[in-house]
Amino acid sequence: MAVTYRNDDFVLQIQDDDAAVRNIFNKYDAFLAELSGTHYSFQTEAIKTVLKFLLSSKYKTTGELAAENFDRNTKLQSYFGETLQNYLSSFALADKKSVSVDLATGTGKSFAIYGLARLLLAEGLVDKVLVLCPTLTIEDGLKSKFFQLSADPNLTSILQELGAVYLNPGVKSANDPILAGDICVENIHAVYDRTGSSIRDSFTGKGNRTLVLNDEAHHIFSGVDQATKRWLEFLQNPEFGFHFIVNFTGTPYIGDSYFPDVVYRYSLKKAIEAKVVKQVDYALERLIGVDCSYEETYQNHLLNRNAYVGKLKPISIVVTEKIASCVEVWNELVEFIVDKEKLSRQEAEKKVIWVASGIPSGNDGERVKAIVDKPDKVRRDNVQLLKTVDDPQNPVEWIVSVSMLTEGWDVKNVFQIVPHENKAFNSKLLISQVLGRGLRMPSGLSGSVMVKINNHERWTQQIADLYRDVLEIENRLSWGYLEAQKKYVFDLYNLDYQVIQQTEEVKLKTASEPEVIDYSPQSRSYEEITTYNRSGKVATLIENRNIFTIDEAVKRIKLFLKDKDEELSLRWTSIRIANLIQDNLRRTNQETDFISHENLFKTQQAFGPLFRDLGKTSPRFEMKPNNLIYADLSKLNRQSFSEDGLKNDTHVFYSENQDAGLLDDEKSLWKEFMKIRGIAVSQDYYRDEDKHLLSNLHPISLTDFKSPTNFIVTSSKPETKFVEHIFQNIGLFDSFLKSPDKGFYAFPYSYKPETTAKTHVKSENFNPDFFIKVFGKQEVLVIEIKADGDDSNKNKAKLREGIKHYEELNRKLEEVGWHWTYHFYFLSPEDYPHFFIAVKDGRYENWESSLMNNLKPGLPD
Repeated sequence: MAVTYRNDDFVLQIQDDDAAVRNIFNKYDAFLAELSGTHYSFQTEAIKTVLKFLLSSKYKTTGELAAENFDRNTKLQSYFGETLQNYLSSFALADKKSVSVDLATGTGKSFAIYGLARLLLAEGLVDKVLVLCPTLTIEDGLKSKFFQLSADPNLTSILQELGAVYLNPGVKSANDPILAGDICVENIHAVYDRTGSSIRDSFTGKGNRTLVLNDEAHHIFSGVDQATKRWLEFLQNPEFGFHFIVNFTGTPYIGDSYFPDVVYRYSLKKAIEAKVVKQVDYALERLIGVDCSYEETYQNHLLNRNAYVGKLKPISIVVTEKIASCVEVWNELVEFIVDKEKLSRQEAEKKVIWVASGIPSGNDGERVKAIVDKPDKVRRDNVQLLKTVDDPQNPVEWIVSVSMLTEGWDVKNVFQIVPHENKAFNSKLLISQVLGRGLRMPSGLSGSVMVKINNHERWTQQIADLYRDVLEIENRLSWGYLEAQKKYVFDLYNLDYQVIQQTEEVKLKTASEPEVIDYSPQSRSYEEITTYNRSGKVATLIENRNIFTIDEAVKRIKLFLKDKDEELSLRWTSIRIANLIQDNLRRTNQETDFISHENLFKTQQAFGPLFRDLGKTSPRFEMKPNNLIYADLSKLNRQSFSEDGLKNDTHVFYSENQDAGLLDDEKSLWKEFMKIRGIAVSQDYYRDEDKHLLSNLHPISLTDFKSPTNFIVTSSKPETKFVEHIFQNIGLFDSFLKSPDKGFYAFPYSYKPETTAKTHVKSENFNPDFFIKVFGKQEVLVIEIKADGDDSNKNKAKLREGIKHYEELNRKLEEVGWHWTYHFYFLSPEDYPHFFIAVKDGRYENWESSLMNNLKPGLPD
């Protein structure tokens, strides 16, 4: 049987749960929440994943991470011919800490780049950040975004409270000297220009304390032009010695091959499903013709114009393979617009522009010059027009572009893409780039916003397959309320919450100057134990190079204070700083003639409270329950699961001999599942690729399927086991609901991440997993399912808020005379037998699971 490879199979898993590392990146939760918000929380996940790798002492290089993954991942072994060397040869920077992040186009890569730069500087892991990109246009866009984010006082105040090593970095280009604490944003072409560039002066020999962030990183490996080939050489140059390198791209392909070093992936499919970007509306077939005409393209454009009249100006783009054909198609389209709209040639040219990265030489160049006078000037003018093309005052409505465009593209109003020729769409990289032209979501729009893909030529089967791979188009089935099951609807109540300002805290006096600092243990060297497969364990004494003399430490603290507060710096003389450090080293029984980087950072943090503004009012807010609200089970928002998920951890419980309540376009797939499953059961034989239809589909008798939904869908082993227990004890219940993961029933809670460092409170919504109505009673058991031993701070907070929520809900229901009672539980698999016995014996009121008992002692206030 052929092996199917998906991009997710190639994503590197970081198997290091070091508490010290987790504490570091969790303390920045408030900063990341402020930067990304909840709708873009994947940016936070991307940043944390990269930090986890960069901070990990387990992996010295990407090669070590890759080798570990190869050993665990059979798909990697199969794809690379079972040899680790073949796999490692696909990594260009395996000897460094260099990884890639795949964030779909339109999902805000610049925010993730900025967030990562800011946090590594704040933590003091690096002294400088170099952000590289392929063009001046992209450079300008990045700098504009970085200036905007650097001016955000909320981001800075959070880092100030956390004692950032470099609080508010300068955003510069290579025209200026790059100092400690700076972020340099530069296009790769300028990096090679020794005239007027500070790159060599600023970064030579300082690569081990520099973070390099590459935007649009697919250009590094594409070999489109000589300049981008030199990009990789620059990163590998021993003159600089860069070690920390992170690549960002929405198109992580070398031809059709996925990048080997991706550690975090937010796919186009996920972005579309979450409505972060537009949905893709592509042409399946045409009844008569095989090719798209300009007329059809024009009519689509008019439909978009009418749909968004008064809101925005829709843009249509046509994509070609080469620059010469780009200009020729532009000329054809201009002539079509002249005829269609009865305009002059000059008026039509204002509506239609062509965009390319340069003017070709040779025959292609002559083809361009035959149509356009002074083509390079026109090209540059068009690139400038592109920057404001979404603006209603900009007359451009049509853009003709080459597929592999290196210029920055930040147009949000694209609602139609026309791949004009197959060659512009014949690799995963090109397909991703072309789709990326139209995915960005215009501000002010929400819901099902679509971009049409209207291919000019009929696609070959190869292109159709590539296209489905890029979009990860797969079979899906939906679940939700089923009218035939309405007798299992029961009353479900919730509370709405409002924000109440509780108190205001005003800082009236300056914080005390530091005296006691809790230093961590430090040493000049440490013993490393290495285990070899033949010779066994070998002990090696490693010199700790990350230490400072007291004089060096004093100078760093002195500079830090001078930068923050000149007066404070005068009070804290060098002798006084040295005494502070050495007194605390003595107090913690340490040698007093050196200090570790960690303890130097703690010294700096100790001064942090002195920089907070006096008289500043800090309001304290709290979420308070307000009114009763009815959660109508018949209005349950429809959910879906994929066929691919069914082959993994998704399990589906369904009632036999009943219409599955599927949508029309889903019924054939379900019938196929049932047919294959029926044959397998009756003949006791099945193909390997169909075994999931036996193991993950669970038929339940119609009388036992006491749910208002067509399916019960679980996505983890603990959930699946719990549903099995419910059906084994179904006589104890009138009905039950597996609640959607979000969007139906939720209430707020807040918690501090698992970190010993100072951190801000994080607020989220809690969506309980199950609601179960007890047989013959108006009582509902509310269940949250967790794995055995999952006693994180997050779960402690959920338990705390859940108890409060249902106590208040029961009180309000009693006040209005609605005789319903809710009982709230946290359960893990070890609790299931005891829980169902308690329900059977009528002892469920105030019953507590072992997980609840484990969570309660550390329950945060």
